Amino acid sequence: MNETVRRRSNTRARLIEAAESLLAEAGMLSFSIDAVCKQAGFTRGAFYSNFGNINDLLFALYEHKTRILFDELSAMPPFEPGIDLEKAVERLLDAVPSDANWYALRAVFALQSQGSNDIEQALHEHSRDLQHRLMPFVGGLLDAAGLAPAISLAETTQIVIAAHVGAVLQGALVENKEELRRNSMLSALHGAADLEPADRTLYALSAVPGGILKVDTASGDTATLVESLSVVPDGVVLDRENNELVFTHMGEPDEEPVNGGEPPFYQRNGGIRALSLETGAIRTVVEDGAFTTGKQLARDAATGRLYWSDREDHGVYRCEADGSNITALVRTSGSTPSEIEDQCVGVAVDAVNGYLYWTQKGEAKGGQGRILRAGLELPEGADAARRTDIELLWENLPEPIDLELELDSNLLYWTDRGAEPDGNTLNRAQIPAAGDRGGVVEVVARGFKEAIGLALDHGRGVAFVSDLGGHVYEVSLASGQVRVVLSGSAMLTGVVLG
Repeated sequence: MNETVRRRSNTRARLIEAAESLLAEAGMLSFSIDAVCKQAGFTRGAFYSNFGNINDLLFALYEHKTRILFDELSAMPPFEPGIDLEKAVERLLDAVPSDANWYALRAVFALQSQGSNDIEQALHEHSRDLQHRLMPFVGGLLDAAGLAPAISLAETTQIVIAAHVGAVLQGALVENKEELRRNSMLSALHGAADLEPADRTLYALSAVPGGILKVDTASGDTATLVESLSVVPDGVVLDRENNELVFTHMGEPDEEPVNGGEPPFYQRNGGIRALSLETGAIRTVVEDGAFTTGKQLARDAATGRLYWSDREDHGVYRCEADGSNITALVRTSGSTPSEIEDQCVGVAVDAVNGYLYWTQKGEAKGGQGRILRAGLELPEGADAARRTDIELLWENLPEPIDLELELDSNLLYWTDRGAEPDGNTLNRAQIPAAGDRGGVVEVVARGFKEAIGLALDHGRGVAFVSDLGGHVYEVSLASGQVRVVLSGSAMLTGVVLG
């Protein structure tokens, strides 16, 4: 930073600090430019070289205080299991501001935003970021207290934010404003919580030998539901209506694995099966041989339609709930410099906005990974190999595998089994708008052993990751803290929450 830029940055910071002091002293938003300059020790020229008017300065102050809040939330440690709800709320209240001026600033700019697209956009971004950053803490707080949200975690967080803002603004009219803050938060959480104990069940697929495990994520206790499958299961979803686990498989390996490694799969013998959680019976959904190597599986709950990637056959497919009408949605053969870069692995479905997402992992540890997106339906006149609506969102990733969407926060999560330091990780990024490329990728957690499966627990603010090292991990989405749920198992692939 050169000297001129450094001086201007310091001037701007001191003007913001002066505005904050005047706001605290006056308790109102109306003060003059001259008052700010006098407080900061600068001329009006210095003011106008940084801000166009008082509103610009006040908005900079609002953004400054917002960044401080986000920093405090990022530094906040996770809640200990079994913590009393009141103590957990007190810890959360220590991190969020009780300064009524901060909320008053926001209220004023919310009113002014009707005439300014820039202010409106900034406020929406701040609100989304605040909700995104608070959601894992609200989920973790409820989980640590043995509760779960009765509605979505996003809605629960919005209620908590509204209750807190109201309590802070009302605080000037009551004798004990901190007690009002605490009671408002507790009431909001109790009202949004489901008093029934949350289901902690996770289902995990073991690759070799093929099987299905039922895991209690709280205790790590494991039961084997299916064992000794001749095929290798990979992707799994829960059909709640029929109480079935539906899973893809890659067929039987071409040859036996060597030294615990992955065997090759080039025979066309993949399929989809379903396990009844009531009877234990397994039925065929899609006949073996309908595709080559079934990888991650996604399900549209509204229609029951199934979507999956076929790694060796370079495509993404869809079928109806009963396995009929198999349709190739994407064919990637020849779309990249090498055949292995054409291989599709992960898949996620956004039925709300009509998008299909998938990963192409590239060479093992090769840094060739991609994440792409297209419409859920083929464009008119197009076929799976010649779509005109495919968007390349991210490229040159280590080796992305399974995907999960969190639409409430506009986030895409994925596992990556590539080379460290950015491989063998859990990652997330904001979902880009139509036509835009993906932005900054955040590594949530590291240190997995060939990370594969991914399941998001939106209510508790955690993710579960499985790996070929035979582990299941619980990851706090707020702090990135990792807890080993299961270890010493066979190679694990897909996972889904009960």
